[in-house]
Amino acid sequence: MKRKEKHWVKFRHKFFMAILRTVMRPVAYLKFHYRYKKFKEQKEPYLIFYNHQTVWDQFLVGLICNNSTYFVMSDDLASIKFATPIMNFLIHPIPYAKSSTDFTILRTCKKVVSEGGSIAISAEGNRTYSGQTEYIKASTIKMIKFLKIPVAILHIEGGYGVFPRWADKARKAKFYGYVYKTYHYEDYKDLSNEELYKLICGDLYVDESTPSGPYKSKHSAEYLERVIYNCPKCGFTSFHSHKMLLTCDTCNMTLKYNEYKQFEGINEKAPFQNVKEWYIYQQEELFKMNILNYDHDHLFFSDQVKYIKVYPRKKKEIIAKKCTLNMYNNRIEIFYNNTHNTYLFDDISSSGVFGRNKLAFYIDKYIIQFKGDCHFNAMKYVNLHYKYRLEKGDETNDKFLGL
Repeated sequence: MKRKEKHWVKFRHKFFMAILRTVMRPVAYLKFHYRYKKFKEQKEPYLIFYNHQTVWDQFLVGLICNNSTYFVMSDDLASIKFATPIMNFLIHPIPYAKSSTDFTILRTCKKVVSEGGSIAISAEGNRTYSGQTEYIKASTIKMIKFLKIPVAILHIEGGYGVFPRWADKARKAKFYGYVYKTYHYEDYKDLSNEELYKLICGDLYVDESTPSGPYKSKHSAEYLERVIYNCPKCGFTSFHSHKMLLTCDTCNMTLKYNEYKQFEGINEKAPFQNVKEWYIYQQEELFKMNILNYDHDHLFFSDQVKYIKVYPRKKKEIIAKKCTLNMYNNRIEIFYNNTHNTYLFDDISSSGVFGRNKLAFYIDKYIIQFKGDCHFNAMKYVNLHYKYRLEKGDETNDKFLGL
């Protein structure tokens, strides 16, 4: 007897999405000062791309789109033992292996579309650290041409000022969400992959590094050390933040991060105007380096972290609540409870940052994750790993450092 195929799209998902939107509408307006314009033209399945600025973006995009919209969700969330079955029952998000190549997502999206559902996805795959839209993978175009449905570009603007990825506390201000542009299949079917990629990247690009606001907070600089790790005077080092101030631990340079998202010098002139400029500087300095020329025992980074092993869409296992993570030019080493683990970069398929500062390395059929304290900078590990991949010729894009 032939087994009956299970449907992805179910009526209960629309019902619970409607309830969630009813709850979120006053919360977003009163607590987050979020304003949005409804996507009234969404009468058929759409592929919806949005720029990723805040931890709330899926909820905020959900207010704009209809109740038949299904969100692509990171495998990190899909591996939460108790929450995953509940989420699947209520809204059934589409799991995706972040920072890796996961072709099963195309088949799932095709199934959702064939059953009348729309797909919402952050094309960046990462919330922005700098205020500008992050790198968009070229595989995004494969999804568009595979599905052959209308595409909507949705903008979230002001979210980086209200709640930047590196922060723990929101600022008081307004931000907005709306559909910026739509394309029907006839509009893009004859475009080359390169032309369509350039179009999508251009329309999704939002730059919030320029002065705007005010975004009022007494803790505006906390925790900038999650994104900043290279001092123009000291090189790779550590920083610490307190309220509105950021200080280099090596040279004691102290800056204020003001309510207009700009740096002001306290004990010397600010070397950069904003986080975006500093972010680009760090990347450019790393591009200048040839890390393969360093001695294999040269220690680049070291932190005290929690060590976790994740089996995607199944479970998480805490290996050690406290361990030492060391990064060298070709490997990471982990020390805990008289145990020593080594992972060569050549055995790591990809790496990424989950949430604000959780570090993840993809190794065969599992992921190793590291979670530090509130000051932990996970981005530097990802940047250095991808610089190694570039030097080894494992990356096709010579400007991609993992985010």
